[in-house]
Amino acid sequence: MPKLANTPTLNNYSKLPISSYRDYLKQHGLVKTVTISYNYLGNDHSITINISNTPCTYGGHRHWWHCPKCGRRVAVLYFNQSYQCRHCIGLNYQSQLQQPVDKLLKRVAVIRERLGWPQGIVNGHGGKPRGMWQKTYNRLVNEHDEIAQQIIERLI
Repeated sequence: MPKLANTPTLNNYSKLPISSYRDYLKQHGLVKTVTISYNYLGNDHSITINISNTPCTYGGHRHWWHCPKCGRRVAVLYFNQSYQCRHCIGLNYQSQLQQPVDKLLKRVAVIRERLGWPQGIVNGHGGKPRGMWQKTYNRLVNEHDEIAQQIIERLI
């Protein structure tokens, strides 16, 4: 699916991460619900959201919201006239909207940043960063060159 200029992403919605309630949940023990009040279009609203916990491998537990619309266990709810999970809003993560060539360009940018080279494949190679192992440098340069070649082939 091609990414359109006006394609909404999760960045367009305000988030309600469960981690923002970590201190509240620690103080109040294992609560089963949280009531959230908010104002939308000049009207006051209130919503009760269920919470569950799962045990962590090395002790403790992790909290989860349950989507008020579908009941799915999620770590983040998004506001779209009310709080819902991303599945109910019908949105994907930004990375899921990227075209294959965009993913290649992003990977090349990450490699170039790690190597301390200027951005853009037309800028050529720079030198090996001080303190980097030669083996690591060679691996990154080879990966960079392979991806740059793929980008050139796709753009031509």
